[in-house]
Amino acid sequence: MTVLPFSPVLSAGASAATGNVEDADDSPLRSVSTAVAVLDCFAAEPELGATKVAARLGIAKSTACRMLAALAAGGLLERSGSGRYRLGLRLFEYGQLAVDRLLLREVAMPLLGELRETVRETVQLGVAVGTDVLYLERLETAGAGLRFRTDYHRNPAHSSSIGRILAASDRDLTLAILERGLERRTPFTIVDPQRWRRTLVQTREQGYATCRDEYDLGWSSIAAPILTGGEGRRRAVAAVSIVGSTSRVLGPRKPAVVQGVRRAAERITAALDRASS
Repeated sequence: MTVLPFSPVLSAGASAATGNVEDADDSPLRSVSTAVAVLDCFAAEPELGATKVAARLGIAKSTACRMLAALAAGGLLERSGSGRYRLGLRLFEYGQLAVDRLLLREVAMPLLGELRETVRETVQLGVAVGTDVLYLERLETAGAGLRFRTDYHRNPAHSSSIGRILAASDRDLTLAILERGLERRTPFTIVDPQRWRRTLVQTREQGYATCRDEYDLGWSSIAAPILTGGEGRRRAVAAVSIVGSTSRVLGPRKPAVVQGVRRAAERITAALDRASS
């Protein structure tokens, strides 16, 4: 595995000349900066101990020990039989996610553009991040009247059609969303856990998700899943949605909107399969 080096960003409190740093617990920002610098040390050597890390960064050995232990507890590092540390599998997983999402965006963009021109509505590409939906792309249609603000890049998954289609195929995401709680955004937001679970069952059965007036009154969406994995191991890693006024998206045009978003998701899925084969 090729590991790209992290950019070491030591805080103002760290100094190679003084050989110490203020206690890492004093400031969350300082702790993060030190953690990044510690991980960067492993770009040059596969295994390191606290003494060498402390010497490289000019920090106290006790600080290096605490940081290494904390990173190992989070899976970013793992401890070898010799007592030294090496990069953990979670970093590989994060790196693979980043690569997959870059590929996803590259593959999806032309197809999202085609979908926008076909349905003449705003289209979105989203993934789950924690219990939220992160929108990787949003292509708006001129004159559609959509009033989404530019800060709508991350929304709670329970009141999003993308979040609903992803939760419908991911038990862990479903449980995490329920544990977080279903916050009411509008009078139509589904906040009853049993009712919300029933919407997931319906979503799985029909192969697409709808969200009617649940995040903003008057605005609704329909989403379809983008799948990856081999035969028998297919899973939804992202989704495409069409969003617009409720009367346009869920009115008489709904069958065409459903067909368009499902077709786009299927084409992106096929393109990802070809790119990864």
